[in-house]
Amino acid sequence: MSTGVIGQTLPIAKILAGIRAQSVGEKRTLGSTFDAWERAARAFMTTDTFPKLRARTFTINGKEYRMAGMDKGAGMIHPDMGPPAAPSGQLHATLLGCILTDAAVSPRSLQSALTYAVDRSFNSISVDGEMSTNDTVIVLANGAATAAEEPEIDEERDPAAFETFKQELTSFAADLAQLVVRDGEGATKFVTVTVEGAPTYKDAHSVASRISTSALVKTALFGEDANWGRILAATGSIPLSAPLDPTRVNVSFVPTDGTAPLPLLVNGEPEKVDEVRAKEIISQEDLEIKVELGIGTESAKYWTCDFSYEYVKINGDYRT
Repeated sequence: MSTGVIGQTLPIAKILAGIRAQSVGEKRTLGSTFDAWERAARAFMTTDTFPKLRARTFTINGKEYRMAGMDKGAGMIHPDMGPPAAPSGQLHATLLGCILTDAAVSPRSLQSALTYAVDRSFNSISVDGEMSTNDTVIVLANGAATAAEEPEIDEERDPAAFETFKQELTSFAADLAQLVVRDGEGATKFVTVTVEGAPTYKDAHSVASRISTSALVKTALFGEDANWGRILAATGSIPLSAPLDPTRVNVSFVPTDGTAPLPLLVNGEPEKVDEVRAKEIISQEDLEIKVELGIGTESAKYWTCDFSYEYVKINGDYRT
C-alpha cells in the first residue's frame, strides 16, 4: 500500500525504521487503543483534512462480532478495483482502506464478500473522476471471536450466515468510502446519485458513475444551478443493455431533510421548476440526485461531490 506523488520512489529504509521504532521500546505508539488507531489513520493522510475511522458490532446466528477500519483519500479518487488474479492477491486500482474483523471467515468467502462489498462502496465513489495507480482495499479476519471448535463463516456451508456477513461488510465499506467523498478536495457538497429502473445493476452503476464524474454536473452543483439538462445528457451518453426510452425517464432532486422530492423531468417532459425551492435544496451540504430510467428493476448508488475553485487551486499547487 502506498500513496503520494506518482513516480516518486518510496523511502523504504526510512519506512521500515519507522515501523520498528513505533513497534518496540518505551516510545512505541502502535497498539489496540483508539489513540493508536487514530495515529495510524493520520499517518497515511496526504491532502486529507481529517482521519477516517469507523467501528461497529454486528450479530450472526446470535453471536456478536466486531468490525473496525480506516481509509484515506481526498483527491485522485475514482476507484475501479477488481478481484485479484491469484487467490493470494488483494484488490487493486490513491485510495487506501483497511478493514478488520474478529469473525472467522473462510478465505474464499472473505474474498467473495470483499469483491461484492468493494463494488458497492469504494468502486461507487468519485471525487474527480481520476483513478489512481495504486488504490488498495484489504480485509483481515482473525477469528478471535470464534472458538476453536466453531466452524468458519462460509458461503457454501451456511449461505444465510455468509449473506449477513457480506451485507454487514458492504454497509461498513460504504460508510468508510463516503468519508473519502466528504473530504473531497475543495468539496462543498456531498451528493448521492441514485439510478433506478435499469435493465441490470451494471447499467444502473454505469449511469450513476457517468453522472457523478460529469464536470458539467459537478460545476453546476457548486454554482447551485438546477441544470437538469446536464444530468440528462450524462445519462443518455451511456450505452445500455436495452434501449433507453426518453419518455420514461424521470429526474429529481431529493432533499435530505425528509421533505418531498422536487421533480425536474417527468416521463421525459420538463417540469415547471420552482427555482426558489430548487436553490434551497441544491444549496444544502447534502443532497441526492435521483434518475429513474423506467426500463427495468435494477438500481445503484454512487457518491460524489462538487467541483470548486479550491479543487483547482489544490491540484494546481500540488507539487509547489
